[in-house]
Amino acid sequence: MRRALFIGRSVLDVLALVEDFPGLDEKTTALANDVFPGGSALNAAVAFAYLGGDAALATSMGASGLMREFITDDLSQHRVEVLDICDDPAYRIPISVVVSTRSVGARMIVNGADEECRRPRTCANLLPGGFDLIQLDQYERHFVEQHRDAIRSFEGPVIMDGGSWKEWSPDFLRLADIPIVSEVFCASGSHGFAELCTDLGISRWAMTRGSRGVIWRDGDNAGEIPALPVQAIDTLGAGDIFHGAFCYSFAETGSFVDALTSANRIAAISCESAGTRHWMHV
Repeated sequence: MRRALFIGRSVLDVLALVEDFPGLDEKTTALANDVFPGGSALNAAVAFAYLGGDAALATSMGASGLMREFITDDLSQHRVEVLDICDDPAYRIPISVVVSTRSVGARMIVNGADEECRRPRTCANLLPGGFDLIQLDQYERHFVEQHRDAIRSFEGPVIMDGGSWKEWSPDFLRLADIPIVSEVFCASGSHGFAELCTDLGISRWAMTRGSRGVIWRDGDNAGEIPALPVQAIDTLGAGDIFHGAFCYSFAETGSFVDALTSANRIAAISCESAGTRHWMHV
């Protein structure tokens, strides 16, 4: 069984599925409501474990209480090992509010106001621990900075999930062997991202573009994987699921393009139901 370490922030997602977004000062009634653990690395770890891998999530859990218990119980049910990397007992897991529309499959996200844990634990013996790969999601940056040398010396591939550009994105890119980013990650588009990767010595990367599919480069080879035709109900977490599926397939096969193709298919399936978990039960 392949083993992967996912490093990133955990949040609590509060979801409302509506037919259409209400206008200013208007109200609407939800078609469905849910509360579930979220976060890019967390969702990717759950997908990796669901597909048959052995997933560990290095994340800040902080203060004890209902939110921590809810998230750790859920991850235990999904066979994801939780590694609490926060040494600040006052840190609280952020809450994100998500409103998704059934009519067009769009979403609006209000991220929590809480910052990341600024007092990470020293876990120098964690990173070499028999993992086949590591994924970084650009969060838990204080922990990543503290363990930069250990990540850099890791013998397996380091995958980076680049959902959006952050001021510390270059630091994460310098640690990545394979960055897989969204089309909004780089303001200058795929050509600008390709040039950035060349400047950093990164020869293998991919960019997800929603309904326009995935483009990729592997050394001198490049290509495009078309999006699958689906009736999208909710795109929440599709990118996270893409990354978890990619990590699983890549760890199993070592084939970059085949792993992207498999991830593209699984992420598309996840968009056909609301939330980040329902696709696993349909």
